[in-house]
Amino acid sequence: MKRFAYKLLLFAAIFFIYDKLFIIVAERSAAAEVDKRLEYLIRGEINKDIIVLGSSRGARAILAGEIEKQTGFSAYNLCYPGSNVEFHEFLMRVLVKYNDPPKVLLMVVDDDTYFFKSTAGTIIFRKDRLYPLVKYPYIRSEMVSLGEKDRVLSELLVLYRLNKSNFDLRKKQFTPVDTILSCGSMPISWKSRNGEDRYLVNYERDYPIDEEIPEKVDAFKKIVSACDEHNINLIVVFTPIRRAHSNSFEERIRELTGESGAIYVYDRENPAYRDAEYYHDGGHLLNTGAEIFTRELSDYLLKLRGKL
Repeated sequence: MKRFAYKLLLFAAIFFIYDKLFIIVAERSAAAEVDKRLEYLIRGEINKDIIVLGSSRGARAILAGEIEKQTGFSAYNLCYPGSNVEFHEFLMRVLVKYNDPPKVLLMVVDDDTYFFKSTAGTIIFRKDRLYPLVKYPYIRSEMVSLGEKDRVLSELLVLYRLNKSNFDLRKKQFTPVDTILSCGSMPISWKSRNGEDRYLVNYERDYPIDEEIPEKVDAFKKIVSACDEHNINLIVVFTPIRRAHSNSFEERIRELTGESGAIYVYDRENPAYRDAEYYHDGGHLLNTGAEIFTRELSDYLLKLRGKL
């Protein structure tokens, strides 16, 4: 019996030593990433006057570098294509925990399906952005909260923290559609070959509030509350898309934002926003359209300078 116990202890010791070798994999997995924005954020390296949060609409339509040039405020874009409001709330928590709170948060909302279930599964919590950074305790804690990992095993075993994507240690490269500028923005310079008019809807839609996912609404409310708590000027932004602006959805956003923030809707009288030549597809501006919208947004921010 003693001999068996000895062998068991020896095996456990060897296994734990072997497991710790995977720390190298975790380190190299982070180093191989091309999108460094979340790591910069968790290391407290994004201390800007203006932060942009949102999904691909904000990533394509708002050029943070141009905001800096036109307003004199420092700015950074933390919009992730394919991300939902729950992921944005996670980014907000990391932002205020590890970085100086910005003066302004530009919170870009999508169209009137923002709080609904993503039927195509394309608007999600971007867990793929977390796995490369599991060497950070806060990231591991978030994975536990998401139900992806067990807390005890995650702290004990390095191998348990990883998934198969961590073992692809090749240096990642930008893709044509997801090239990130130094300011964090991700403009597109070429037109989509299909779907240009996919979102072209020219009539007002009723907003079916009963289809909202409560967790998504709660995430938005938490972003609003975080801005209140940290004295951040919240501006909820509607970017141009090739469909009629949903007034009923705007009213819902105003209701949820209350007196805690301002609402900015793009200039619907600007003919450029009705011109397909300024769009990558029906829902996203080309870089030429982004330049127009960023100038418009910068002018709005300049008018608020004394209040910021």
